[in-house]
Formats: sequence, C-alpha cells, structure tokens
Amino acid sequence: MSDINHRNYHTRLEQIQRITKQYNLQVSTITPVAYQELGPCPYNNFIYKLELSEPASNSSFHNPNEPLTPCTTSPPDRTLTYILRMSNPLAMGINPHASRIENEVAAMSLARQGLESYRPGLGNLIPKIYTFCSRPSHPDDLPWVLMECKSGVPLDEFFPSQSKTIKKSIIEQVADILSGLRSCPLPPGITYGGLGLSSDGSVISAEMTTTNGGPWPTYEMLLKARLQHELHDSDASPAINGWRDSGVRERLESLINRFTVPNLSDSDTRVLIHGDLTMNNILIDPSTCKLTALIDFDFACIAHPVHEFLVSLQDLGGNVMGPYGEDPTEGKLSQALLSGDFGDDDVPGDLWWVGKTLNACLVKRGVLRPSDVDGMKVLCEWRALELLVCPFHLAAEFIVKRMSEEAREGAKRGGEGELVAKMGDLEEVMRGSC
Repeated sequence: MSDINHRNYHTRLEQIQRITKQYNLQVSTITPVAYQELGPCPYNNFIYKLELSEPASNSSFHNPNEPLTPCTTSPPDRTLTYILRMSNPLAMGINPHASRIENEVAAMSLARQGLESYRPGLGNLIPKIYTFCSRPSHPDDLPWVLMECKSGVPLDEFFPSQSKTIKKSIIEQVADILSGLRSCPLPPGITYGGLGLSSDGSVISAEMTTTNGGPWPTYEMLLKARLQHELHDSDASPAINGWRDSGVRERLESLINRFTVPNLSDSDTRVLIHGDLTMNNILIDPSTCKLTALIDFDFACIAHPVHEFLVSLQDLGGNVMGPYGEDPTEGKLSQALLSGDFGDDDVPGDLWWVGKTLNACLVKRGVLRPSDVDGMKVLCEWRALELLVCPFHLAAEFIVKRMSEEAREGAKRGGEGELVAKMGDLEEVMRGSC
C-alpha cells in the first residue's frame, strides 16, 4: 500500500482553510469522505465534508447587488454542512488539459435542468453548486467546487438486502434519472466531448476529462480518440511499452485510423452522459427508499445516447459489456440487452432480474436502448478493444511492481494475445457492417 494520497494531506488542509477564510465560513469540523491514508492508487478527487458552527452570511458567496455566477446558487438560510471536492491531478487515465471542475459544474447544471424538465422536483437529485474555482492562483492549490451536502447512503450499500418490491421501486427511480438525463437541453454549438464555461459563464464544448483532445464534430471521432488516449497511456507502462515490441502497435494505429461505425442509428444525436452511473454514485434515504442524490459527474461528457450503456450501469444490469468482475449471467444479460429479448427466466443471480426490470422501465419511458440501435456490434467490439489497449493490471504501477519478471512477461503475452484477437474481431465486424 502507498501513501500517495496522504502525502499532501496537510497542504490540502491549508488550502481548505484559505477557502473558508475567503468566504468567511466558520468551520468547526473538516472530515474527509471515502478516504483512507494508505491505498494502492491515486484518488480521482479529494472530498471533504465541512461543518460550520454558524451559517454563512447572505453575501458570503455572492454579492446580493450582482447577478449570480452561472451554474451556481446561494445556499438556503441556516445551511451548516457543505461538500468540498478537489480534483486530484495524479488521477489515473485523466486528460491533464481538461478543466475537470468546469466540466463537472456544467454537466451538473445541465443534468439538473434535464431532470427537472422530465419531472418537477427530480432536479433536486443533483447537488446545488455554491461556488467553485477551476484555476487557482495560489501555487500548488487544487481546482475545487463547493456544493450542497446531500443526505443518504450509497445505493450499493442498501440495495442488495432489499425485497424485490423495494428493488423494483428503486430501479424505476433510476430509470427516471436516465430519462431525465436524455431530456437535458444542450446549448447551441455543443458537440461531442467535454464541457466548459466561457468567460460569460455560458456552457460550451471543451476537452473531455477522460480523453485527450476534443471536442469533436462526430461520435466516431470521439471513439477514435478514446483508443488513441489508451494507446498513449500504454506508453507509460514499462510492462506494455506501448505494444512496440512485436509490431502490434503499427497494426493498432492503422486500425484506429480506419475505425468507423457504419450504419449507426441516429449517429448525429448528442446527449449528456454521466459516464460513471453506478450504485456507488447514487444516494438513497433508507427510511423512505427514495433516491436523494446523483453525484460525481467527473467523467460526464456529450456523446451518443448509447454511450451510457457502454461505460456505466455495470451493477444496474444495463451495461452491454457485463458487470465488473465475474458475470453471473455468463454473457446472457449482454445478449438480452443487445436483442431486447429477456424471455429466459432461468438465468441465475440477481443481476439478470435487475437488468430485465431496468429494461422494462426504460421501454415504458421511451428511452433509447442498445437493442434499438443499429451498429451495436461495432460499438461492443470497440469497447472491448478499448479495455485491452491499456489494461489496468499491466498499467497500474502497484500491481506491476509486485510481479516477478517471469510473471510480468507472461501477463504481457496474455494481454497481447487478447489484444490481437480483439483487433481481428473489430476489423471483422467493421467489414460486415459496411
């Protein structure tokens, strides 16, 4: 285990003290959230719960004689608890040139509008933003955002032990969230990729937080950039060495250049994608079984509607690549998501039922699903390849360091074999789709 997350702990506390002093916040307690001093790899963000001894004044965040900063609002009177999120520049797989705070603030603003337009009151699931700083002037300070502290517990801690009746009610609420995200109004000129804020506070297209480059005029170009990003990350792995040792890289670069998604349904459609929509990023009130928050928009982007089913929903039965880890459905859930046929009721495990229930809820709400989309075979092979270009077990330093030379070479040979096979699969489905 490493202290990589704890090395600058006191530096972060000093920054928090400067922030609270700047806004005249009388903080009594600063508590790290979901934090351990020792861990295997860097956190994406550092999160703190700030508790005040007395409420902030009406002018703490905004001059009452001036308009509010876009995407922000004033906290309710007598608010004593806040959440402060600080972006970690050492997070793995992140685009260092993207403004992650602006991306998150802009995405949360759009999500709140979308959920509210879908159903009045649903927008309250998105924490309110009170103030933020995407470009700190103090040396070594981290970009940060101060937001509403939502009550509730992570859904993944609550869901497994509940009855099917309660689970169905929760899944219906998740389906409402997906419907609301599809209802987000995109400002004129928004293309594929990340989000940012202009000098006047308008939401604009920007570089994507999880992919170098962008924005892009097409979804296909975003997908190409994802492969290029992973290939670039593989350069930093001594175990992989950018796949240069056996000529695989040249073939992969050629495939990326030739990549296309022929006949993709509604190929020009753009929607807000959460990018990490799992139970861990949903909060619920255990006493009412009502969802209380949708959090962590760090990976949010603008993409084709089906993108959420490629990168999110792993534990909600909605990811076409299957769940994290071992798949209890042995691939049957993925097949059902792609075909829309959930007629097999003999599939073991709870995940099949969760996915079948979510699918029915989405049908009822008219949400575009993978089974509605032409071109899914290519997209699934693209995603499978993307996951193999820079696999975590060969890229994470803490894992590679523990391997013997023999084990490392064996893992690399195995990874290379899977990569080459998947490149062939993608090339084949691309030819078959033309």
